[in-house]
Amino acid sequence: MMNRMLSQCALGLVNSWAGSGLLSSIESTDRRDNILRVITYHRVDLPCEHPHLYPGVHSATPEQFATQLDQLQACCHIVSLDDVLDALEGRRRLPPKSVLITFDDAYQNFEAAWHHLKSRNLPVVLFVPTSFPDHPERTFWWDRVHWAIQSTPQTQITLDGQTLSLDGLNQKNQAVRQIAAKVKELPHREAMPWIDAICEELQEDVRPNRVLTWQRLRELSEEGVAMGAHTHTHPLMNQITLEEAYDEAVRSREKLQKHLGQEIRTFCYPAGGVSDEVAAMLKEIGYAAAFTTQRGVNDIDACDAMRLHRINVGARTSTNVMRMQFLSYARGLKATRQPA
Repeated sequence: MMNRMLSQCALGLVNSWAGSGLLSSIESTDRRDNILRVITYHRVDLPCEHPHLYPGVHSATPEQFATQLDQLQACCHIVSLDDVLDALEGRRRLPPKSVLITFDDAYQNFEAAWHHLKSRNLPVVLFVPTSFPDHPERTFWWDRVHWAIQSTPQTQITLDGQTLSLDGLNQKNQAVRQIAAKVKELPHREAMPWIDAICEELQEDVRPNRVLTWQRLRELSEEGVAMGAHTHTHPLMNQITLEEAYDEAVRSREKLQKHLGQEIRTFCYPAGGVSDEVAAMLKEIGYAAAFTTQRGVNDIDACDAMRLHRINVGARTSTNVMRMQFLSYARGLKATRQPA
């Protein structure tokens, strides 16, 4: 209880007028170039309009997102994917306080975010899991589990011999978290049939996926949205064989290039699942950069282009919280920066 109160007090201070002033003062002293901050969004929407979608990947409401963009523009330099690739390959250096905006999973409600990005002429990267567009029957496992548990008439479920109560919202949310944690521990070929069995037991109320169609992805690409590969079927790349990982990386790139008519050079690991072997394989087959979910910022002069760090935006992440993370992680780079 005490830790929670302290956390809330600290959050209140960071988000206050005084906190903004302090952040601005500290930011003004950081003039280092070629330091990249990457922020990650998933869904920008009103959760009440999509109760069947897992709330854990809700990033912001459209109004909050617009405010975050305005505040980021005021304190940072928002760069494009081409800018980042040029910097990684030594053709240019990024300006101080560089930020790349990324979206994972290509949910349809990216449209709300794109409206605000386009009106401000801001670049963005959308990572697409290529087996889902135009296949509404293929639903992300986390959305399936969430809605199966929230809508089931059952009051309990057995998980690994343990009976979990589903009698109330808190109990249901805890069950979703336990199932999600186990999925990330299992080999993908075991995890997905296990999810199927759970959803069948819960009498799943099947809903179509909320992923953008190929037609709309082509249009967005033509409008200026940069696209990257996010595997084909969205497995954790460190929970499948290297041969399977190769197939996911190649097939997703080929699908994007076929549908969009452009070269795809970047990759994003689902849920950050990466191993040394997978990272080396991506580099060998021609990817120029790959993004993890590991929190941090990137020193372009010293980073591993196949393991770029990002900072996730959740429902409680304000712009000031983002700025604080930018600063705290960037300060830590001083100890690891390699000499020129």
